[in-house]
Amino acid sequence: MMVINRQLIYTTSFILSTFFSYGQVSQTKLSDRPITLDSTVRFGKLDNGFTYYLKNNDDPQGEVIMKMIVKAGRFHEDEDQSEYAHLLEHVAVRDVEKYSDLITMLTLQGIDHRAHTSRLSTSYYLFIPNSSKEKLQLGLNVLEQWAGGIRIDSSHLDMHQGSILGELRPTDAYSNWLYNKEGDIILRNTSFPSKDINESIEAVKNINIKRLKDFYHDWYRPDLQAAIVVGSFNLDSLENIIQNKFSKLTKPSEIRNPSQAIKKFEYQLTGENQYESINDTLNTNWRLDIFSKRTNYEFRFRSVKDIYFGILQNLYESIITKRKTEYERQYEPSFSRYSTRYYTNGLASSQISIGLMSVELDQKSASIEDKIFEAVKADVIMHSNFTQQDLQEAKDRLKSTMVISSPSSKELSREYENHFVYQNAAPSDSVRKKLANLVEKISLSELQKFANERRNLLENTDFIFINVPKIYIPKDYKIEKVIKKAYDIPIAKYRSPSKKIYSIKSVVDKNIIPKMNIVKNSVNVTTVTFGNNIKVLLKPTKPQSLNFKNRIEVLGFQPIRFNGNSELYNKNLLAHNYSSIAGTDWHTHFQIEEFLRDHNMQMNFGTDQENFLIEGNFERKNIHNFFNLFIQYIKSPNNDVHAFKYWKKTMKERFSPYQIKGGTGFFKDKIEKIWNPKHLSFDEKTINELSQKDMLHTFKQHFSNFDEYTFIVTGDFQSLELIEEIAPYLSGLPVSGGREGEKIKKWSKRLERRSDTLRYKGIDQSFSEIYFPVKIDPTIKNQIILDLVNNAFHERLVKVLRLDCYAPGAGGQWIKLNDSLYTFQINFSSTLGNEGSMFANSMKEIEKLKTIGVDDDWLASHIKYASIRFSSRINSFGYFNFWPQFLKSRLEDRSDYEEYILEYPGIIENFISLKDVNDAIDNYIVKDNLQNFLVLPE
Repeated sequence: MMVINRQLIYTTSFILSTFFSYGQVSQTKLSDRPITLDSTVRFGKLDNGFTYYLKNNDDPQGEVIMKMIVKAGRFHEDEDQSEYAHLLEHVAVRDVEKYSDLITMLTLQGIDHRAHTSRLSTSYYLFIPNSSKEKLQLGLNVLEQWAGGIRIDSSHLDMHQGSILGELRPTDAYSNWLYNKEGDIILRNTSFPSKDINESIEAVKNINIKRLKDFYHDWYRPDLQAAIVVGSFNLDSLENIIQNKFSKLTKPSEIRNPSQAIKKFEYQLTGENQYESINDTLNTNWRLDIFSKRTNYEFRFRSVKDIYFGILQNLYESIITKRKTEYERQYEPSFSRYSTRYYTNGLASSQISIGLMSVELDQKSASIEDKIFEAVKADVIMHSNFTQQDLQEAKDRLKSTMVISSPSSKELSREYENHFVYQNAAPSDSVRKKLANLVEKISLSELQKFANERRNLLENTDFIFINVPKIYIPKDYKIEKVIKKAYDIPIAKYRSPSKKIYSIKSVVDKNIIPKMNIVKNSVNVTTVTFGNNIKVLLKPTKPQSLNFKNRIEVLGFQPIRFNGNSELYNKNLLAHNYSSIAGTDWHTHFQIEEFLRDHNMQMNFGTDQENFLIEGNFERKNIHNFFNLFIQYIKSPNNDVHAFKYWKKTMKERFSPYQIKGGTGFFKDKIEKIWNPKHLSFDEKTINELSQKDMLHTFKQHFSNFDEYTFIVTGDFQSLELIEEIAPYLSGLPVSGGREGEKIKKWSKRLERRSDTLRYKGIDQSFSEIYFPVKIDPTIKNQIILDLVNNAFHERLVKVLRLDCYAPGAGGQWIKLNDSLYTFQINFSSTLGNEGSMFANSMKEIEKLKTIGVDDDWLASHIKYASIRFSSRINSFGYFNFWPQFLKSRLEDRSDYEEYILEYPGIIENFISLKDVNDAIDNYIVKDNLQNFLVLPE
């Protein structure tokens, strides 16, 4: 669903009254007058020019958002200061005059901190979930330091330099290359400057500390700064503190004019089309990417007229997105990718709305124009014949996202930031309510006219052919002729290729009263064992916000077994994966995908190192839809040759050299295969040789025996009520006796010292994964001590690794509790050739940690933080849900989870000494079984 920027619905009541009395809003009556700021916002500007916005808001209760905004970003840099705005942001987050370790201090206080540099501004952010007078005072002190107390120390610049260079290295080299290659073409005729990544890299490698200080001196000044505080606090008291603190900031004697930076931000659309070609050595398929460039009316909204066009654009995008999603629900659509918001339209800071239509071309010159014609014709159909129903559904979707009144503190803080930087509107709650009526005033004819103008590919459109030999690329006039031909033919009425489904047919007898044994323990986990020996664990917890009210999560797992037949083993693993794509005898994959999305449900069939997995989440009211669909999947897969071909195509793409290689996940399978030779292993050849008949036969066999399955159900519910509803489904799952073969054990070769090099196409940097496995007695006290050691290990190693990497990782985890096997680990990316130096620095830091250990203050603060965090995790859930994976791992390890939950608070608060932690650091962080995996380009 396309969501309108919530700020688009704001205006003032005196302006609205001028046109709300008429049936249809006429564009000529829309006011261009700037909208005034909400009068309930405590807004002020000090004598030195410093601005502040203060707003009482209790949604969510007890939370406070604090921001310090500087109207200085990348466009304020001189030619010899490339990337210095970004560099200064990194310096500020860590190095301020008043606090020696700002990040650790904020973390231990439970205060989240973030920062971001854009083209015209830099924002610093504090989120205080449980505010208090002391935390508010601390937050204001930090904002004051960010405004005028940043410490630029040459001895610290190495860390920030390496961090920036690490961030400039793309996580996915191929996707980044294509985005930049096409982005340079897209911006070429807009006057908006594109970024020269090589220039940025060289500037950061050769930092001039004087010029960095110049940037700070020139632009971090009170007349370009604002403090924003939204949440629960005393307005008068806070305003007095801000006035006293920030009035002490002084402006430099010579003030630079930011007009040049603002001028860089301007863009133009000339109406000119561009026709280009590029070569792609990884994805060698012939294709055409068509980019349409239009004004983005959702970027700047200062007046009622701005808001009107923003709403009109949102309604248009809502209908087009719905239609393109429906259109793509077929196995061979006329286009492979389609979006009204290409990469969220970030190329020109979201001022230009960029649409993408990607057309796959046969490697035949004769068919190119036909392929373009079919794609444009499909585009025309999607843009034409809007109906009153389309419009009303779009209006309903838009109104459901509108904040009519009482927006959250986070949303309000974003409004005030955009008001300060871009002079956008930020009105009162009463105005929001009135403006909601504006949506209903937009007519079908107005929206259709807007759509007709947006879809015109004869202007402001870029055609980029990829891998097509230039002699085969049609001339510009021929492409225009093809487009005009598609525009001139009678327009067919739009129809969705797949029939929408509204409910899932019941496939079980819900009146069955199965035999079951129910046991509830002291940590409120209810265990149900059905007559077929399937176990279900239910653990209800409180939702952290209304977004998670009545949400339920299901995690089912069954041990993977190997009976010596490698071919059958691989087929079973593939059959399990096939479930999500196959569809059922009642519904296609695309229909089910739409149903899940419309009902805010998820269902997935996958594997981990040891288990087949069935995962899902849904709202309480959809419980029967979820379980009926689950039963349909496993009992009646759709025997559709097109679905099977589609599945094979998606599976083979996993082995392509242009597969996404972001983060570290892309090479985990190879490491898993080294640790466990029986880990899931198949290649493109295996997929090609698999027939649909083989797949369906294996599928039916695989899902004919649910022996050893355990289901963990967590979320917002009452256990006994839920048991009655899910019992008919789970108690009826087929169980045909014991399953043959040995259980697959993850990480079975973890105590072997080794060093391996893995190679991949499509990367231009190195990745390192380093493990330190060790045997440790898994007593509850040791588990708690290791959590604390893990924190110390993480803090120390991440600091040294950030010298060369933007987002390194470090920490520890249990491999197997019942095998007494634990591992510390480090992961980082690096420029090619520098990984050896980073490895050596890591080893040195580990020795320092083992020698020095931690002190009493560190331990006291981390015990307090761990105790609060533990209580929060076990008693509530939100985007993170503690219980499913915790219960799963404890059941797999046959560990007493009840004892762990009950004893944790007492042990951590009363029985952990400094000697315990430092002895563990010295004894458990060992290199005896070091495993070093290095990932390099092929």
